[in-house]
Amino acid sequence: MGEEGGTCEVIDTFGNILFSYKTEPLSYTHCYNGFFMVVNYDVGNNVIYDQNKEYHGLYNYKGELVFKTNFIYSMNNECIVTHKKSNYIFLFLDNNGIKRKKIQLPDTFSYKSISNEIVKYEVMYDPFSNGFARFYIWNNDKKHFGMIKNDKTVVIPPVYKSLGKEFVEGVLIAETENSLYGLLNKEGDWIILPKYEKIYNYSGKVLSVKLGNWRIVDLEENILKSLPTNLEILSDFFDNTAIFSITIDGSTKYGLIDSSGNFVLNAICEKIEPNPDNGYWQVLIDNRWMLFKAEEGIINPEEYLDFSKIK
Repeated sequence: MGEEGGTCEVIDTFGNILFSYKTEPLSYTHCYNGFFMVVNYDVGNNVIYDQNKEYHGLYNYKGELVFKTNFIYSMNNECIVTHKKSNYIFLFLDNNGIKRKKIQLPDTFSYKSISNEIVKYEVMYDPFSNGFARFYIWNNDKKHFGMIKNDKTVVIPPVYKSLGKEFVEGVLIAETENSLYGLLNKEGDWIILPKYEKIYNYSGKVLSVKLGNWRIVDLEENILKSLPTNLEILSDFFDNTAIFSITIDGSTKYGLIDSSGNFVLNAICEKIEPNPDNGYWQVLIDNRWMLFKAEEGIINPEEYLDFSKIK
């Protein structure tokens, strides 16, 4: 991100500059499979439609333009989502570039109301992941989420307050309009009824659920571990580990817990950044950022890394 008129640079892991461009007030670059997309937003987080922005599009790791467009809505490691003539276009890619396969979906969602009228809503899509894409419509100034399959079949209608971004081991977290959480399967049927105050994604075998206090349960809802009332689970499990917090006498500290409910790192941190990089969590302890890995413990990066090689 940079100030208006500033310069943004895309670098590789050796520090070589692949590409640089002038920025608008906000600029986003996402990198997947050796490709990165460039698209600019204004201060209101609206996409800037400007045909003169020659750099908008998808680039390879050499900084070469492989797909030019003035609009890229989103991207993951499987496909990019762009827009043309009232349709969203999903272009699939791998390490070799964009494949011939593509999916086209309309930018409005239509269905028949109770009074037999056809109602149309603006629709927004996430990229496809393993054959499914989450989407949402705007209804009475609220988002309503659903899920569509890559054969264009709507498998979960857009009636949910929130949905997980993708299926994990065949199930999806769903939040109902009355703010209760459960689990849906790929056919849109409940396998865990919506009765929990919160559910976080699971390791493939267990869930963290809140019903009064937090619990670790299996898919049959057997309680594997009941956690103290002053403990809050704060994230999905990532490599079998989630962030938690404990509040004592008004003071909150953070730690890491595994899917068995055992502490991986005690609550000694002022903050923990989500999604570890190469297995290392960024943890703030005594106002200093450290690294943590279960097999290695807490690491002071100033001692661990050789900064003498950095010019």
